This record gives sequence, C-alpha cells and structure tokens, in this order.
Amino acid sequence: MKTKIIILITLILLIIKYKSTAQQASEAAIHPPIGSFEADYSYSPFKINNKDVSIQQINGKLAVPLYNTLKDGKYDFFLAGIGYNGLRLSGTGNQFGSSNFHSVSVSLTWQKSFSPKYALITSFTPMLSSDLKDISGEDMIYSGAVLLKIRKSAKFSYTLGAAYSKQFFGTVLVPVVGVDWNISDKLTLSAMLPVSEKLTYQLSRKSFIGINSDFGLGGGTYRLSQKMNSDYFQARQMKTSLFYEYHLAGNFSINLNAGYNFGQQLDLYAKDQKVNWVPFNNIDKLKPLEQLKKNGVAVQTGINYNF
Repeated sequence: MKTKIIILITLILLIIKYKSTAQQASEAAIHPPIGSFEADYSYSPFKINNKDVSIQQINGKLAVPLYNTLKDGKYDFFLAGIGYNGLRLSGTGNQFGSSNFHSVSVSLTWQKSFSPKYALITSFTPMLSSDLKDISGEDMIYSGAVLLKIRKSAKFSYTLGAAYSKQFFGTVLVPVVGVDWNISDKLTLSAMLPVSEKLTYQLSRKSFIGINSDFGLGGGTYRLSQKMNSDYFQARQMKTSLFYEYHLAGNFSINLNAGYNFGQQLDLYAKDQKVNWVPFNNIDKLKPLEQLKKNGVAVQTGINYNF
C-alpha cells in the first residue's frame, strides 16, 4: 500500500517537473540545482543484558522545484517533495508493540526574495507516521517553519525564524538559527540550530570529509494500531559522526558516515501521555509504558543526486 502511494506521488511530481522545465527552457538565467534525490541506510547495534539489539533505518526523499526563477539577483522558488522513513527494531520482541514503523511525508517549501540580501522561506510538511497496521487521521502529524534569510556576502548568510510541529506527544515550538559560511576555499560550515550542524573540508575536486551532528530534536514518533490502544512509539537519537563524501559524474555523490549516538532512547507511551508546548514544558516528564536507553555506535551509507 505505502509503496504504491510513494510511486504515484513520485510520478505526479516528475510530470509536473518536466512541464515546468519545458516552460522555462527559453530563460537565460542559470538556476541553482535545488532539486534533489536522497537515499540512505543506517545501522545502530548495541547490547542490553548481553542481548544483541539493533535499530535499522531506511530513508528516501525526492524534492522537485515546481517554480524556479532568478532575476536581478533575487531567487524565488517553490519546492515540493515526498519522503519515506522506515525504522526496524531487532532484538526487542514485542516490547514496543511492533518492530516495524513507517512514515510518509509531503513537503512544500516556498522562498520569496525581497532583494538580493533578504528572502522569506516558509515550509509545511504533513506526515503519516505509524506501524501501518491500520491507517486513519490519527496517524497524521504536522510541522512547519518560517525563516528570514539574510545574505551578508557571497560567503556568509544566516537565517532567523521559528519551527512548529504537532506531534503525538504534544506541540513543539522552537526558535531556529541557521548559518551558511564558506570559511575558506576548502572549509564550509552549515547549521540549523537546534536541529543539526555540519563542518565540511574539501580534500580534492571530488572528495570531501567532515563532522556532522544531529541533535534529534523530538525524535521520530509513530502511532500504533487500535489493537495497541493507539499508543505511540518514539525513537530519539542524538548523534555526532565523521563522514566521507565522493562526487561521481555530474551531480551524483555517495557518502559514508560513522559515529556515536550519545543520546539513544526508545519509548512506548500511552496515547494520552502529552505535554503542552515543548520546550516550555519538559518532554522528559512523560511516563513511558516501556523504555530502553543505550548509547552506541552508528554507521550510515547514502547516495545523493542534485538537479
């Protein structure tokens, strides 16, 4: 069921993309490659009471620019995408109500430039997130953001704004600060705090290394079926890792990533366990039905294509 939905939405977005490209073929402006396809696989093994446990995740995302124009230094675009995340637990039995969890999302991002220096960015992402044993409106969660991007120079820009998310455990509202900084010809820093940060060093024309931190804000949450009282499962991981990226022909690249989960936690909550307005109220006050805490290593491999 979920595979058919993903394939159908992908075909629709690709058709719209081709029509949009044909309409813009006569434009002289060269547009940045903001369209992308990303896929990765991660594996996080650890031991609990001498028992092998692992978390495996498969992620995929396609983003297509439906509108894309550059004029007088002002860049406007409308980006639509679909994403999939699959999470599989091994060695936990039925402790968390299921061992397979899925999410399918549709993302919409719009940028409006007021000048070459200032731009407003808004995004909205509805997501179906559950064990997919039964599907209803209760499986839906929503997130969005409003950001003001300020370009100080060709090498430095920053963003200020706020992000909102309606999760199974409650509502999240946090300020967001982003940075894109070409520190030198070889060293760059990109960050979206308090979500993630990435420092990259260019070894050669095609090779890059760096350090990446993912703070796992809120983690991934999934609703269980009605047979499990519509409780919800939450996986939280806070990871720092080293990565290697190699650019093949064109805009195609592969990457390898190895690091450590400093804050890895699996929880099962009753559906009525909620808090109002994170981080003003502490999410750790929730009382889980089941809980597993164990830090450990994590490895990841992925591919990326920009267009």
